[in-house]
Amino acid sequence: MTEYSEIADPSLQSRVRGRYSAEITTLLALGFRHLAFTLEARGPFSAISHLPILPLMRRAKEVLVFPFPLCLGAAHVVLVHSAPPAIAICMGMGVKFFTNFSDHWLLISSTLQSHVALQNLSSLEPNSQIVRLPPCRTPEEAWLSHKRRTTEMEARGKTIGNTSSFADYIEISRREEADLRSRTA
Repeated sequence: MTEYSEIADPSLQSRVRGRYSAEITTLLALGFRHLAFTLEARGPFSAISHLPILPLMRRAKEVLVFPFPLCLGAAHVVLVHSAPPAIAICMGMGVKFFTNFSDHWLLISSTLQSHVALQNLSSLEPNSQIVRLPPCRTPEEAWLSHKRRTTEMEARGKTIGNTSSFADYIEISRREEADLRSRTA
């Protein structure tokens, strides 16, 4: 299971800011504001057990961190938007947008091409409360698609829930992670 923590180290924040400067600039222009820097770390010795994926993470220019004892961690930046309420995370493979609804539905949009397969799986699970939109080429396109679907869901009576704090981000990420684990089990 992934451990999520807020990054307080200015040096690591600087590395993350530098890596995602283009994405941050784009998201700020779309009306997002900075929320936090986050470290997503796997369990003890995960750097060894996940050794085969390290080259892929390096190729995606992930900001890698190896906390004690040999944990594999990736550092990202999280931004927030108020209209509609949404959280964005910049990752090596792209940008993801999340909006949480009060009835436990979760909308996810992204530029991650790997989400094509996940979006197709979502249509096979009618009881899933996670809606994954097809990935878009750019953050601008993904955000426009996300806003459009949020409006559609609100028009069908769904109410947007908490989507504005670091604690909300952690809860949303854990839900997505549990959903992904259940699909691969």
